[in-house]
Amino acid sequence: MEGKGTGLALIVMGITAVLALSLIHIAWKRTDIHDHMLGAVLGIILLGAVLAMVFLFFAMPGNRRPVVFFLTFFVLLTLPGSVFLHARAYAGFSLNAYDLDRPDMPSPLLFLLPYIALMALVFIRLASWSMTFDPEPGSRPIDMRDLRQRLQAINDGAEFPFTVTPGKRADELIVDWKYADAVWLDLLRAHKISELARLTIRLDESDHTARVREMQSQFGASAGAGGAGLSFKMQWGAITFYETRRETVYGIQIENGRPVARLGYSYGFDIREMRDPLLKLITANGWTFKCVPLPIKWLTG
Repeated sequence: MEGKGTGLALIVMGITAVLALSLIHIAWKRTDIHDHMLGAVLGIILLGAVLAMVFLFFAMPGNRRPVVFFLTFFVLLTLPGSVFLHARAYAGFSLNAYDLDRPDMPSPLLFLLPYIALMALVFIRLASWSMTFDPEPGSRPIDMRDLRQRLQAINDGAEFPFTVTPGKRADELIVDWKYADAVWLDLLRAHKISELARLTIRLDESDHTARVREMQSQFGASAGAGGAGLSFKMQWGAITFYETRRETVYGIQIENGRPVARLGYSYGFDIREMRDPLLKLITANGWTFKCVPLPIKWLTG
């Protein structure tokens, strides 16, 4: 049960479960309240979030902070409705949902817009906090130039599925893993798939923090008697807490423009195989490893 944030994750899971059951109890027992069924909807959402976080709790034994992040987000998302229902059920609050449409009532946007802005700020800060890894105990931060050199040499003499190259800035490194790249023939159609995962690392010597942003891109193309098709998808700025998958495509494989004696191409992706070696090297050298959705220090911490 050990792991960063384990105690806090268990507390938040318990609080969320109690809040969900309280909302469902209002929906079941307080049928005299006009909006009582809203409690059932919100309660089911929160219970579903708790069940999903039970999986994440055991899938990430070394870091349970993402559980705190997701449950806090869901609680904040449902908080206005939860407060509204509890006030009506236990404090004699008489305002109904349809009363908000009365001409003499202020616009709900006066409350919702600041609340949405607050939620966005909490979301960004908590996301970065949940994927922050402190330096190893007893380690001292080395010079940024030395850390940069060690990161660039990380796959010298070792079989890592990625490459580390200098970025456009002196404090930047680009880590690329092209984990899928295939061309094949299938039922008289030609197919191509290319998938790339990229980490952009920026080293900040002022606080000895390596801030990491993720990007994933997927490109697919096919052509045949029925026409041609193209697809492209890019995901930038998201934080991947946990992802592992393996896929296989079937058909006559094409390499260097020629068919080869292979009827299947398998590829897999596990974010830990890419992130963990970098994380261990950075924290072992006295630096903090922090995943961030945006390159804005005051916003992400």
